[in-house]
Amino acid sequence: MTDDFFFVGDPRAVRARGGSCGASAARAQKHLNVTEYSSSTFQLLAKNVENWLQLLVLEKLQHREITTVIFTKETSKVSAKLLRRPLLRIGVISEHGFATCQFFTVSSRPRALAARTYSTKQQQSSSSTELSLRATSGNEQYPETTGGSLSGRIHIIGMGNVGCFVAHSLASRKTRPPITLLLHNREMYTQWIRRKESVSLMTNGLDDIKTGFDVNVLDRNIWFSLPYSPNARKKGVHSSEEEEDTTVYSTQGEDWNSMEPEKDDEEIECLIVTTKAPQTVNALNSVSHRLTPDSTVLFLQNGMGIMDEVNRVVFPDPNTRPHYIQGVVSHGLKGFQNFHIEYTGMGTVILGALPSQGAPDVREEDWAPSTKYLLRTLTLTPPLVAVAESPTNIIQYQLEKLAMNCVINSFTVLLDSQNGELLYNYHITRAIRLLLAEISTVICALPELEGVPGVQSRFATERLKDLAINLANKTAANTSSMLQDMQRLRRTEIEYINGYIVRRGDELGIKCALNYMLMQLVLGKNYILRQRDAGAVPFDFSNLENDDER
Repeated sequence: MTDDFFFVGDPRAVRARGGSCGASAARAQKHLNVTEYSSSTFQLLAKNVENWLQLLVLEKLQHREITTVIFTKETSKVSAKLLRRPLLRIGVISEHGFATCQFFTVSSRPRALAARTYSTKQQQSSSSTELSLRATSGNEQYPETTGGSLSGRIHIIGMGNVGCFVAHSLASRKTRPPITLLLHNREMYTQWIRRKESVSLMTNGLDDIKTGFDVNVLDRNIWFSLPYSPNARKKGVHSSEEEEDTTVYSTQGEDWNSMEPEKDDEEIECLIVTTKAPQTVNALNSVSHRLTPDSTVLFLQNGMGIMDEVNRVVFPDPNTRPHYIQGVVSHGLKGFQNFHIEYTGMGTVILGALPSQGAPDVREEDWAPSTKYLLRTLTLTPPLVAVAESPTNIIQYQLEKLAMNCVINSFTVLLDSQNGELLYNYHITRAIRLLLAEISTVICALPELEGVPGVQSRFATERLKDLAINLANKTAANTSSMLQDMQRLRRTEIEYINGYIVRRGDELGIKCALNYMLMQLVLGKNYILRQRDAGAVPFDFSNLENDDER
């Protein structure tokens, strides 16, 4: 399908490329009344950016499959979030040449996109002038680091459902960034080799398999680098019934030491953390020497209060602390085995760059280069459906998800039920409402939300109850992540979910008896099951290192 082009700006620049232009915004609006076009290219010029943006809200334009918007140099600084289009390609015209840019989402800005410049003549000029745009896609370097360029490499620690989904999504990009997976022991690396060094995402019964990942393995508190072996697996789409290799081996039949893995102390520029909340501190401690004040860490986890613990234990000095991004994931994911997940429901990834050292807010122009790069790379990755929000908004999204987890996770664990079994039960509904009333009281009193409009209505008890019921209905056949942890005798995230409400309530002088009771019951059940599994031998598990997936 041929792209539709929309031109904005100086008509002389447009004509230099051979395009035809509407005489005015009014005339262009008149053309929009035509429902079908014989030409494969529809070109539009408004008198100015403001008029053109007004045209974008017209119903007929909103329903068109617009794939390309062309800006002149003078108008290239317009914020792309005003375009209200989910996915567009941007071009910029100057007197020197025509630049085409990579895809972007509504949170990006045209002036920051990747660009290749071409002569406005028929043939490409070898001496065409570079525009003031820089590459932000995968393998190209970012020029804004202090004293050098970013490598573009993204590290991911935590290869559970979310970690596999993010890695798979990044690998799906047309221009994929270099990706390194951080595996926390040699056993995980053995599983990685058994999966033929691939990450599989099942959708509608078919496995989409991605390879080409580099790997770092933690062994005796030292990270070792094991680059991707290109002959490990053939790329492609396979049936979900494909038989997996069950051969018992440690590294493709070779002994670990015979592979001579190299110690890797490479600086980590962009780190995505998808571990379970209780393992976050240990995970970051293992890579803290590779993180610098110029690095950016993205947290994609359930629960809240994790960052406070990380600052207290791992990065107590604000001057050496990396930059943080908080994320909220709502995609439906189900794990089969290591590095193999199923995509069960469309969602989004909401991202927010957090201010440092107690600053009230952070402006985009103040972001670190690694923060800009990571945000733009993720928002340019279509499978993630990622959007960027302000710190205040990201907190509200976190609190909404936290309230849902407080209800669904804790109740399904105690009742040993699927999510949908919480519905249509009068006794459970009454308990849910009481719990949400307590949660609503705490959230509405939080000082970080003081003065934010709409907080009281957004976190009202009845609205939270409706959200919880809708979520339970939507995921009726699912087993909550906390119940899965309980069944596998793993430490749960209850202390970062209901426990967070209890801690914040204590700070505000609000007694959260129901949340405290649920937290203690879940902790108690977990202790009983682990004791039972150990043969009822009295033993304190609290000091043991948990061997969960990070």
